[in-house]
Amino acid sequence: MNLSFLLGLLSGFGLVIYGILISGSNTSQVLSSFVNIPSMYITFGGAIAATIMSVPAKYLRDIPKNLKVLMKREKIDLNYYIDTIEELAKEARLKGLLVLEDKVNSMELEDEFLKYCVMLIVDAIEPTKVRAQIENEIDCIEARHASAWQVFDTLGSFGPAFGMLGTLIGLINMLANMDVSQGADALGKGMSVALVTTFYGSALTNMICAPISNRLKAKHDEEMIAKELIMEGVLSIQSGENPRYIREKLNSYVTYQERRTMAGAEEEPEKKSRRSRRRQANT
Repeated sequence: MNLSFLLGLLSGFGLVIYGILISGSNTSQVLSSFVNIPSMYITFGGAIAATIMSVPAKYLRDIPKNLKVLMKREKIDLNYYIDTIEELAKEARLKGLLVLEDKVNSMELEDEFLKYCVMLIVDAIEPTKVRAQIENEIDCIEARHASAWQVFDTLGSFGPAFGMLGTLIGLINMLANMDVSQGADALGKGMSVALVTTFYGSALTNMICAPISNRLKAKHDEEMIAKELIMEGVLSIQSGENPRYIREKLNSYVTYQERRTMAGAEEEPEKKSRRSRRRQANT
């Protein structure tokens, strides 16, 4: 569960609602001012309808799947890919590229993209063609991912527009039915009802659509880094580069802190094994 997203969403709505409640003289007055069913129909209904007309039906069907991805907490572990590629490089250096086919099948790799890239070099395709094919695969993945946030970008762009449309409808009705004998009170109440649709449109865009779209883009960028790491690693294996050098080259994709953490984890078993050998020698 992505707690940071839920925390931000709930705290954002909570603070806005709290600000609304303390801004009025009493709760009933606040509810009557900010809860307007016709305005909701115009803003939310209109924005959703326009979005349905603007994007393919497949994008709409994928919304539940994309929201499920959004709520996943786990972060892509780049060190896992570096370790795996280094292991594959050692196997390829000792036994040749053909052995990698059985190796990737026995490893039961969780990432199908990594397996796909390894199979390309196993098939003895030229390095330039392998790079072109992998880059084309990455471009296609980016295009598919773009549909995830395109729906929310589109919905967010229509929110303020339909909010303004609702405001104009409210102003037209207010001016058409204005009673001069009621004075400024009637004018203020009519303006309040007219402007609430703009509030709905702004809330839809800035509190729902934009955060979801930005989080999906962040997830995409994180995955693309992993894809580029895999591509560089697989091409290095095909070139016959030293596994240790490949690891150092791929370490540029992770932070220095992650490198130190990983180095410490590798050194600990070595220290234990050295201590064990010393104890055996002393006995």
